[in-house]
Amino acid sequence: MEKPKAIIYCRVSSERQKKEGHGLDAQEHRCGEYAKQKGYDVEAVFKDSFTGGGDFNRRPGMSELLAHVDKNAHKNYIVIIDDIKRFARDTGYHLELRKLLKLSGVTLESPNFVFDESPEGTCIETVMAAFSQLEREQNKRQVVQKQKARLDRGYWPFYPPPGYKAVKDEVHGKLLTPEEPRAGIIKEAFEGFASGRFQEQVDVQRFLQEKDFCDGKPVYLEKVKRLLERVIYAGYIEYPDWEVARRKGFHKPLISLEVYEAVQERLRGKTTTYARKDINADFPVRGFILCPDCLKPLTGSWTKGRKGIRFPYYWCKTENCKLRYKSIRKKDLEDAFEAVLKKVQPKEEIVRLTHAIVLDIWSKRMGHVDDFKKIQAKELCGIREQISVFLERLSKTNNDRVVVAYEAEVEKLSKQEQVLQEQIEVSVQPQKNFETALVTVVDFLKSPVTIWENGGLEEKRRVLKLVFAEKLVYNRETGFETAKLSIPLRVFELSVASRSQGVEMGGVGPPCKDEGREPSTNVS
Repeated sequence: MEKPKAIIYCRVSSERQKKEGHGLDAQEHRCGEYAKQKGYDVEAVFKDSFTGGGDFNRRPGMSELLAHVDKNAHKNYIVIIDDIKRFARDTGYHLELRKLLKLSGVTLESPNFVFDESPEGTCIETVMAAFSQLEREQNKRQVVQKQKARLDRGYWPFYPPPGYKAVKDEVHGKLLTPEEPRAGIIKEAFEGFASGRFQEQVDVQRFLQEKDFCDGKPVYLEKVKRLLERVIYAGYIEYPDWEVARRKGFHKPLISLEVYEAVQERLRGKTTTYARKDINADFPVRGFILCPDCLKPLTGSWTKGRKGIRFPYYWCKTENCKLRYKSIRKKDLEDAFEAVLKKVQPKEEIVRLTHAIVLDIWSKRMGHVDDFKKIQAKELCGIREQISVFLERLSKTNNDRVVVAYEAEVEKLSKQEQVLQEQIEVSVQPQKNFETALVTVVDFLKSPVTIWENGGLEEKRRVLKLVFAEKLVYNRETGFETAKLSIPLRVFELSVASRSQGVEMGGVGPPCKDEGREPSTNVS
């Protein structure tokens, strides 16, 4: 006589349960032993390590089991589960799944529970399913309460955000700890966007893509926006969904709160932009060089020639332009551009003078730090007094609209308080660190062509934005027209022009006939 055909179904809802005694292997073993005792022939085993309530439609293992049953409807399987809790853990889904299996001719059995089709048996099964659901919901509530308590105390209880990893600490338990190189990349992205180095969110997107932030996967703009909106990187914790207001966290911040707030201001002031997929290392000046006829940006592309050889060109794509489709060899245009960059090279004596002046200004500023901190402390006291006033008013009003307005004002003032408090607590940057940063900036300004020749696409795009105040016009016959430099480089040029007009380091020489006019700051 042929043995009855059986299917074993096992399920856990967490990685921890996989490894413990009630894991998948343990469930399969118990169900297998039960099948042997009953004389069943186990034909297949389906497993789920999936949470998400009792919705069996979301479980891959259960979906495969149901498909297997439908495919072999003539076999009238016996499905064996370790315990009724492993079946659905939701009363509604439990009854729905039982009905579905019954219509397929499947019998449900368990070594820990007797399924009885009598009215009394059905009642007991329903009660057990209800208790299973109650246990699941109680467990969920307990987990949420513990997570909320951690949030209230200044800890992040969820999966670590990019740039952090959870490290077990003797005092704090699991604590977010910066994880390189992602932490450094995120810091640079925030500070670059706050300072204007990255003008748009698409510039941050391109930067993250170049740094391979997502391990070979594309970086979408929505991800960039979510990243820049996370106050956790400034060392703070908040979770509006559970009404957990912003508070200081115990983890190490990647950026200052001031930088974070500057980024939020920029995000609120910008409209949605879209990444250009055709900006790449092959055409670094694409979009920056203008057509001399229509003054629209040139595009760039590869053209296939004879024998399948491809050649790079820049060209105008503007409709009705006289020079539309007139191509310019990539090498010709970029060689001419590098020639312009080579002219942007202030004299060494002016660079040294500028370096000395900036250091002198910085030293004087450091001498007034204590006074500045006193002003900040006074401003902080004023903000705290305003918060106290609003809180007192809140306790005396029953008007819902007034309550909402006061609460919004308190939240706004609290954020200002946090920024000021952090500014006061942060120690002054050592003079040595400032000098190092200044040398880096000056090196860039005195020889941007070096950065251009040795840098990648992101560095090249930075050169375009920092060196030139406007886009450049290129004529294939005469080359580049007059280039207007950015303010820092114009300062260098003004210094050179002043020296040539008689301005000495010790004072001002005799006025020239064009006194009052700004000297030319153009590079031809």
